[in-house]
Amino acid sequence: MFENTFFISLIGFLVVLTPLVFFHELGHYLAAIKNGVVVEQFSVGFGPELFGFTDKNNTRWKVCLIPFGGYVKMKGELLVNDKNYQNYSDNKGYFNNASLFSRLLIVFSGPLANILLGILIITSLYSFHGRYEVKPEVNKVVKNSPAERAGVIPNDIILSINYKKVSNFEDIKKIVSENKKQLSFEILRNKQILFFNIKPEILDVKDLDTKSFKIGIIASSPTLVKHGLISSIHYGLKDTLLLTYEWIKGFFKLISFKIEKKDIAGPIGIAKISGDAISLGLPNFLFLMALLSINLGLINLLPIPALDGGYILMYFIEFALGRPINQKIQFKLIQIGVLLLIFLMIVITFIDIQKLFV
Repeated sequence: MFENTFFISLIGFLVVLTPLVFFHELGHYLAAIKNGVVVEQFSVGFGPELFGFTDKNNTRWKVCLIPFGGYVKMKGELLVNDKNYQNYSDNKGYFNNASLFSRLLIVFSGPLANILLGILIITSLYSFHGRYEVKPEVNKVVKNSPAERAGVIPNDIILSINYKKVSNFEDIKKIVSENKKQLSFEILRNKQILFFNIKPEILDVKDLDTKSFKIGIIASSPTLVKHGLISSIHYGLKDTLLLTYEWIKGFFKLISFKIEKKDIAGPIGIAKISGDAISLGLPNFLFLMALLSINLGLINLLPIPALDGGYILMYFIEFALGRPINQKIQFKLIQIGVLLLIFLMIVITFIDIQKLFV
């Protein structure tokens, strides 16, 4: 049983990770070619090459033994040990000979490709499969809550709040949680339109810190709603922005040591989630792929040397100084960044292993 679960999780992890890495590196590759930079290698994975081919531009496309990541090697990318280091400005096709804007675009295109892929998958799912939405219908009313005192009952359908139309329960939560003033609710009950004035309150002690106001209604179960192309794009972009916002909040919790272990997942955790997603069907698996793609794009934008965000930061420093940062300094910063990432990966993997036995 354990062997089967492990095998499914491993396959799921590789099926999720491989296309995400490919599209990330493809973003770098296409931007490099467009800006006249020679790409020497396009690799999915690290270590010894398993198989590959060389195209007409002399780029080696390959799949390597260790499947955790990938890279695009551009000519003149790191020149510290290059024989032509002293004369690299005379060589066409060198990455470091490209303009500052071109280098910035090449580096940024990897994370951008991941984010766009995530949006594309989510938009396609909403269009062809549907989006899980909670209708603005009351399933239960909490005792002694503002809603119960106002006269709200189960099966009431909320049409608008303060004359602003609501289309799902998310809209209701957003409006209510941000207000402590009395709100006017337009409600449909047995084909009749009724109006209730309800003042949100903090109903739970745990909401004191977040100052999250509620009226005491519980939603019905989510239903699958298909959307047209324009609506799918709208919700795809909207949900991507919400995911980005939640990711940023989670990142600040992480660096301030306020995040819980259960909210952290490394390679082992992602493999387990991928295996679970496979068993839940293709739409859930694709949605997980979209989430991970957006996450991969955002993580790579972190200003840590060795990540794309680290290079972007160095290019902004170059712009401010009016000259490139010394190559040897860049190389040292990248080495430090790699060590930091290895340390973080070890810590996160250790947390993953702990969770397996809890």
